[in-house]
Amino acid sequence: MKLLSSRIAAFLGLVAVLVLNSSSPLLACAACMGDTSGSKQSVAAAWGIAAMVVIMFAMLGTLIGCGFYLRYRAQHPLSDYSELLSDDEDGNDKPKP
Repeated sequence: MKLLSSRIAAFLGLVAVLVLNSSSPLLACAACMGDTSGSKQSVAAAWGIAAMVVIMFAMLGTLIGCGFYLRYRAQHPLSDYSELLSDDEDGNDKPKP
């Protein structure tokens, strides 16, 4: 654990040195720096963010649905394979009501 914390401290120190010694200030993109209300770039960015949010909720919903299915399967297990075979071997091909 000591080795891991010393590596993290060294990495953070290196990042701090690089940020403090940069000769030019960090600049934001044109969308962040300028007034882009109503421009094509801001409309496209808004649609992109909305699409990512929809995809994120769809993925999370799928993950939650999979969890509910696994919980249901754990509470209602399938019968053994040998029991299923013995039901078919009695010569009765009619489906059970």
